[in-house]
Amino acid sequence: MADVARDPSASKRMFDRRFLRYSAVSAGIGLFIGAVISYVAPWGGPRVVVYTALIGLTINFLCHVFDLLYRRWARRRQLEPNRVVLALLFFLGGSLGWILVTLVAGALSIVPLRFFVPLFPFFVGMSGLVAIIVGLLIYTFGVLRERLETSMARLKEAEFAEKELELARSIQRRLLPPVGMEGEGWRLAARNIAARHVAGDFYDVFHLADGTLGVVVADVAGKGIGASLIMASVKAVLPLLAAGRSVGETLEELNRKLVSELAAREFVALAYLRFDPKEGSFSFGNAGLPDPYRFAQGGAPVAVNVPGPRLPLGIRRDVLYEAVEGSLEPGGRLLLFTDGLPEAPTEAGEPIGYEKLESLLDSGAGSPASPEEFLDGLLERVRAASRPILEDDWTVLLLERRS
Repeated sequence: MADVARDPSASKRMFDRRFLRYSAVSAGIGLFIGAVISYVAPWGGPRVVVYTALIGLTINFLCHVFDLLYRRWARRRQLEPNRVVLALLFFLGGSLGWILVTLVAGALSIVPLRFFVPLFPFFVGMSGLVAIIVGLLIYTFGVLRERLETSMARLKEAEFAEKELELARSIQRRLLPPVGMEGEGWRLAARNIAARHVAGDFYDVFHLADGTLGVVVADVAGKGIGASLIMASVKAVLPLLAAGRSVGETLEELNRKLVSELAAREFVALAYLRFDPKEGSFSFGNAGLPDPYRFAQGGAPVAVNVPGPRLPLGIRRDVLYEAVEGSLEPGGRLLLFTDGLPEAPTEAGEPIGYEKLESLLDSGAGSPASPEEFLDGLLERVRAASRPILEDDWTVLLLERRS
């Protein structure tokens, strides 16, 4: 139905088919009435059947013309067709149809009928009444059919959109690194859970020429396809910008690029970690994400705060981002995450908050679990403390220095 609405020729073809179908119905009713008259009237015969069939066709044609003209008039004025007006038009079409066919049939001596003044109102009323009944039935059937076709078209469009979103989510998953990775001196685990089919959050892991490891967690403003396209663009360009630049310089260069590309109200909150597996040292910059947590082996979580501006990328051009330096002891861990976790609403409607999140982290910090097990346990505890339906994407990444 949506295709018909966009294609006038398709709409015309459909209308022509309906007109022919309704003409056949009208002629059939006329044939039936003529057959009954021929059976009960002494003057009846094949000519009467032809006469009544012509009345049916003529009435259908006139009602069709009146209906078409009225609909066009109502559409120009953005009005819905009124059934009372349609009934009057159908009555007029039925009356005129009977009069015209009777005049022609009488002039051609097809049937021995003439206009008798005492019977004239009766025949006019009967033909008009039949036209109203049949016309409104056909009109109602057409409205119901159009609604059914519209509903079916919407269902098909929704099904198509669902498949497109599933495909987009599948492509996005393939763009993300594996949920578990490891190399010499490090291992990590990550989880990316979309509130909708396609997430605006993402993470990335890439190797740099000096042997360091680049780790990124980001949250693109908004959700859905638009956010995922921005995510793909940032993910593609970030390793190139990071080559030969410090953490702060990388964020500044990426910010300048996004300011010139993103529209108003579009931005990217992003945390960038540069980790040296050999030394265990790291440099960390933050542009709008929550502070990550550092865990000494078996110790409690400690927030890693970055000084200086924390403005998300893509909002203001001249922002000087700073970085904080630190190190991980063997077995030490660093947890990066987006704001979907601390802002997850509880049953009372309030966000979990950072204090509650730290307690959920602390309850699993002393466990000897692997990074994958640690993240799964954390997400399970956050789910238990929040509403079952996600209102924002969740992305969390845990980096561990291996001895």
